[in-house]
Amino acid sequence: WLGALWRDLLPGLWAIVVVPVLVYLACWWAWFASETGVDRHLFETWKAVFPPAIRSLWTYSSHVLDFHEHLVTKPGEQHPWESKPWTWPMGLRPMLYYWDSGTKGCGEASCVSATMLVGTPAMWWLAFPMIGWGLWRMIARQDWRYAAVMVAYLAGLLPWFLNLDRQMYFFYMTPVSAFLVLGLVLPLGQILGRARDGYERRGTGLLIVALYVGLVVANFVWLWPILNGDSITNARWQAELWLPSWR
Repeated sequence: WLGALWRDLLPGLWAIVVVPVLVYLACWWAWFASETGVDRHLFETWKAVFPPAIRSLWTYSSHVLDFHEHLVTKPGEQHPWESKPWTWPMGLRPMLYYWDSGTKGCGEASCVSATMLVGTPAMWWLAFPMIGWGLWRMIARQDWRYAAVMVAYLAGLLPWFLNLDRQMYFFYMTPVSAFLVLGLVLPLGQILGRARDGYERRGTGLLIVALYVGLVVANFVWLWPILNGDSITNARWQAELWLPSWR
């Protein structure tokens, strides 16, 4: 018991409790140093062991939580770019941040500039095969690498199904995009093969991986004008909208 306490419990508490709390508080350094931050000076006197700044941060966080708990879509007042979480894995309903039909510089009299949050289809449209393969590797093969990716990916997606009345947008999926990439990289590594595999096997795997990565890059380059808000022709703007749900 003493060994478990000294070697497991205390280091574990330090790693997953103390360090994350310190890092989280450090992320708020600008708020702590501010004189005009929202709710920064709700409390000015010490109470028990908690300093006023920590109590103010706790209350501010509770206000943020209360706001988001009650941020629901009213009947008949749905935002035009609102979406629900079952559309997010494939990016079926992106988010339009900016659109201007009166810009110049595209080489024609009428130009369009738009900034849209949209996932590269060459990656995002493989989300469900990636999830299926990852769950199979995690459960049937007990592959910890896939388990780490799947837990993080689903933890960022599934909780949104608990309150479907809430206003939701595709940008809530952006933190999960890193795990989508990892979920695709792992099977690509299997396709590539191991270093000790034969020359022909490795060569074939490398060709498939290179072709796919090239497709992703080309797809991203095609979408770049609407990711960056460049001035483009109306014809190019229409060509960027691949799905009716993107409009």
